[in-house]
Amino acid sequence: MTMKSENGSPKDSRRSSRRRSDILDRRPERRRVASPVSAPLVFRKAKGETPKENHQYRTAREAKRQLEARLWNAWFVNRDEAARNALWVHYQGLVRYIADRQKTKLPDCIDVQDLVSAGNMGLLDAINKFDPTKGTRFETYCVPRVRGSMVDSIRAFDWVPRLIRNKGHQYERIVAELATELGREPSDEEVARRLEIDLVELERLRGELDVKAQISFEGAADGADERDLLRLEMLADDEVVEPTQDLQREEIRTMALRGLQHAERWVVEQYYFHNRSMKQIGEDLNLSESRICQIHSQVMALLKRKFRAYEDSCEW
Repeated sequence: MTMKSENGSPKDSRRSSRRRSDILDRRPERRRVASPVSAPLVFRKAKGETPKENHQYRTAREAKRQLEARLWNAWFVNRDEAARNALWVHYQGLVRYIADRQKTKLPDCIDVQDLVSAGNMGLLDAINKFDPTKGTRFETYCVPRVRGSMVDSIRAFDWVPRLIRNKGHQYERIVAELATELGREPSDEEVARRLEIDLVELERLRGELDVKAQISFEGAADGADERDLLRLEMLADDEVVEPTQDLQREEIRTMALRGLQHAERWVVEQYYFHNRSMKQIGEDLNLSESRICQIHSQVMALLKRKFRAYEDSCEW
């Protein structure tokens, strides 16, 4: 005998069960992805995976574990240098994985290969000090030491002392807290009071923190990617003359002197191109300084009209 549900007929109950079953069937199978730097995790059989593929994976996982156990036994018991080197090569994927993770938090001037090199030193130290009898997996023991080796190498690149860095972090935290509490930028007196120092010590602290504002010339320019120029390549060199500068200067000189009389030409050349005074120019021409100033004013009015006409012709 078919029982009716409280909310409807038996037909409605069967229809609801079929809908729930269809939803469960359409839900994708969840598959745990193993980390590339640790021992493979236990996989749940994915939908559509054949027993042969699952068996191949289990076989490869078991072969890897046997290889690791054989290498650790050869190194820990016999201190075989070849086994230690094989372990170092075997865990290179672990070092690369940690280096890639660290690189995402660092500026562009830090090369990932430098992190890998520093991490390899930490890996070698971890292999030498690891004791399998303690019941700890090597990956668990090794990861903090590899990461710490990378961090130490980054700190070695930093020429700012760690004490200054810590003071800078404390100062920035205090300013942010006061800005949140007050709803505005805090004054120097309020910052000094929170830091429990006077204004003189606050100015001295800011002077010490100014070194943090300096940037590396080897880094990329703001808003640039790795393909763009570095800051060092964008610096101006005052000792080097741009090749076109002399050509432009000579072209302007020729244009300005064209059509001038001898005295006018001499005034322009000596005053603008040889940096001589009006008095010195007057002595050369046996004229008074006031007369030289008058000639200069006339020439300037003439040159303004000439260059204005030249500019209008270039626009057309």
